[in-house]
Amino acid sequence: MTISNQFNNGGQSHLITLETPRLMLREHTPQDVDRIHEISSAPGFVYFCFDGTRQKAEDFIREAIRTQTPDPKTGMRENHMLAIYIKDTGELIGHTCMEHVHYIQGADYEVNFFVDPKYQNKGYGLEAILNLTDYGFQRYNLPMISVTVHPNNGPSRHLIVKEGYQKVADITMNTVKGPEPRELFVLQQHQFYAMRQQDKRPILMSQVGKIPTPVNQP
Repeated sequence: MTISNQFNNGGQSHLITLETPRLMLREHTPQDVDRIHEISSAPGFVYFCFDGTRQKAEDFIREAIRTQTPDPKTGMRENHMLAIYIKDTGELIGHTCMEHVHYIQGADYEVNFFVDPKYQNKGYGLEAILNLTDYGFQRYNLPMISVTVHPNNGPSRHLIVKEGYQKVADITMNTVKGPEPRELFVLQQHQFYAMRQQDKRPILMSQVGKIPTPVNQP
């Protein structure tokens, strides 16, 4: 069995590509396995579903492709798992996701991301997650969106509070290390766009004079 056949979900996918000022956010493909494994096994990398093995990278890509097909009853996808590419170089540097969750009523989707440690502290992850959040608000008219953070992750917690998220609960998340504590934050749609008016540089495509409409792939 070839890797392409192994990952074929057999359904009708509705693929998207999102452009940001510096990045392209594209659907994952089977060819991403090697690069995702390289990133997830790099020193200093931490993400809840990886343990550094190739098997976890394969499982991750398989799930990304499976969830490209919407629920026929609702027309909504369970997850939007997108690879992060730098537009100028075409290099895959990470991943961002808008995931269907059931933590609290009204916050039906959570956003998260990871970036290759070599490309961290450049704002790429924030740019990706903000544009995916914009897509969620525009595509589904979500009233709010959520994010979770480990209570010991001070830098991430500082960033999401700075972005206007408000803590609403303490939860437990299942990870490769077992159940772990997380703090749950939410951000309402109107708060998100109020925050974007304070950006010092363009982050959303609408801020550079382009309509942030996703490009449908065949």
